[in-house]
Amino acid sequence: MIDRLSIRTNREYIVDPSYFPMLVERLKEEHLQMREQLSKIRTMAASLYSLGDCSIGMCKLIELQDRILFLVEELEQHSEWEEQELFPHLLTYLNGAIALSFSRSITVLEQDHDLAKRVVQAYVDGVNAMKVPIDMEFLHLMASELMTACLILLKHFTLEEELVYPLIDPIVEQLSSYIQKPSI
Repeated sequence: MIDRLSIRTNREYIVDPSYFPMLVERLKEEHLQMREQLSKIRTMAASLYSLGDCSIGMCKLIELQDRILFLVEELEQHSEWEEQELFPHLLTYLNGAIALSFSRSITVLEQDHDLAKRVVQAYVDGVNAMKVPIDMEFLHLMASELMTACLILLKHFTLEEELVYPLIDPIVEQLSSYIQKPSI
């Protein structure tokens, strides 16, 4: 992780001042989309508490497993893109002390991501091992696992945004004014 977030001395990205704002736009769009998916999954998981029929719950658990696994796959791709493209690019605009602090903070945020993956894996393992017929206790336990994973991921997005947005917004603003200046 540290190697991927080391400060880059190559300033090739700065040649096109519109590139970084495009990265920022992608970040915000992907976060919004994943937040919406997490909210839907969490709502569906919470609805399992009000089911009266465990057989319906079993089908819902499998449907939710598909949804959360799809989301985790998207999140993995998103995280890889952040680490390989967005964060190194951001670091080219930050001074040494802020860049070092940012890198350390990102390392801590990755721990949330890893925790969420472990909770999702516990959910997946539970669903894969379920014995028919399931009971309400099992249904509620699985719903709780999934809601916990969703909350951890939502918290991860919030913390990342609280860290990154105050850094990227002024850069985008400066680059926008640079782009809009007429050439003489």
